[in-house]
Amino acid sequence: MSLADVDKPTIQNPDDVIIRVIRTCVCGSGLWSYKEGDQKEAHSINGGHEAIGIVEETGEKITTVKPGDFVIAPFTHGCGQCQACRDGFDGTCDNHPAPTNCSNGFQSQYLRFHYANWALVKVPGKPEDYTEGMLKSLLTLADVMATGYHAARCAEVKKGDKVVVIGDGAVGQCAVIAAKMRGASQIVLMSRHENRQKLALESGATAVVAERGEEGIAKVREILGRRG
Repeated sequence: MSLADVDKPTIQNPDDVIIRVIRTCVCGSGLWSYKEGDQKEAHSINGGHEAIGIVEETGEKITTVKPGDFVIAPFTHGCGQCQACRDGFDGTCDNHPAPTNCSNGFQSQYLRFHYANWALVKVPGKPEDYTEGMLKSLLTLADVMATGYHAARCAEVKKGDKVVVIGDGAVGQCAVIAAKMRGASQIVLMSRHENRQKLALESGATAVVAERGEEGIAKVREILGRRG
């Protein structure tokens, strides 16, 4: 990992947008690369794939945002036109497949965001209208909160459900929040870290289970009954 001066990105396609980054963060996948000694994230001159920022320049086909707009730049996105995107699977876009669908790395002063009409999310107002805490919350919508919510939605969590969330990392914490938002009546977090347990309980978890294997299953059943 190193800090380097690189050229400011430029518009390369008519549906590109150049964004001045105001907040970015480190994903767990970036930590894996760092700890395991990988040279860099694939297809990226710099790391990171989560950011919020201000639109600086737009390609000639951009109609959804304009310079000065405050936006969330999601980490994976499609073109919005192919069959996969139209079917709701833009993470497997025919024209923007993984791993290159993360545009260039987001841990930089500026980034080029491709297929911006489809994927950029405009935020009302300007960054200065928001507290630092709210800016950080908006940043989670670029990846981790959306991932946690997607898990709860795919599990079809609904009002009154009993839910078990396995893992207490950032995605697990967001899954707890999402399950609470969707009306789950009981949310059990599988966790062995005291500080993360405390955070999850503050966010909506109703119980924590540290045991694993058969002991963990027995403990969950004790808390939720035999259904959950």
